[in-house]
Amino acid sequence: MELVVDIEGLKLSAKTRGNKEGAPVLAIHGWLDNANTFDKIASLLSPDIYLIAIDLAGHGFSDHRDANNSYYLWDYAIDILKVIDVLAIKKLSILAHSMGTGIASILAGAMPKLIDKLIFIDGLGAPFVINDDDIVSNFQQSVKQLKMAKRTKLYGFSLPDTVLFTTKDEAIKERMDSSMGVISYDASACLIERSLQEVPAGYRWSYDPRIVLPECYRMTESQAQFFISSISCKTLIILGKQGLFSDGMFNARLDKFKHAELHWIEGGHHLHLEEMHHKISALINQFLQTEF
Repeated sequence: MELVVDIEGLKLSAKTRGNKEGAPVLAIHGWLDNANTFDKIASLLSPDIYLIAIDLAGHGFSDHRDANNSYYLWDYAIDILKVIDVLAIKKLSILAHSMGTGIASILAGAMPKLIDKLIFIDGLGAPFVINDDDIVSNFQQSVKQLKMAKRTKLYGFSLPDTVLFTTKDEAIKERMDSSMGVISYDASACLIERSLQEVPAGYRWSYDPRIVLPECYRMTESQAQFFISSISCKTLIILGKQGLFSDGMFNARLDKFKHAELHWIEGGHHLHLEEMHHKISALINQFLQTEF
């Protein structure tokens, strides 16, 4: 069921499933994705839970921020807190993928009494981190890129009716080519249904083009690890054997979790939209139903 949550004039769309009186689970998608990313596992989750899969601001069917507001992880976290407040939820679990785990780590680290359990799918907290020494240069480069994109009409900064694709098939293949890691045609098709806008002669992406550009201020690795170390709830971590963390580069983050259950599953970054979604759903159901 579709749901629209108005948070102080910013309308965020969501898809809900399950028992509205059941245990609430808020699902947070990754960068350039949308609520459809949880479609395959949602259909297999216990009917006793109330799943709320949100479209983050600037993504899916949700509003774009105005020109004076940005898309930092902190901003998304504040949005989620406002959604929780509007829905009058006192305590909930969070299911997150990729960038969504960065948002979830902020919430769980800073608001431990609010979060019951965490489920991370191919994500270990904040993505796109930088070194402390690069903060100034990153800011400089980000400002330059935004100005250039607007001037040259890059990254979707074009007239509203500009056609990027004449067919959905073209958009699906573009999504496959630009994805982080391998993603199947079917998985890509699932995602683009909530990321396309129809224009007179075809289609264009509906997401805010600003989210494609690097943030002016990114979290550092030490900050990302600090939020993880502040998480006190039980956490289920499901990583793809061919996903973003298979090279072990982020093992230091794994060591920061206090109460984590780790599973390596066959698949890439969007493994929850691929063949192994049945196994992932079973792990999630078992984790949510277990009393710790």
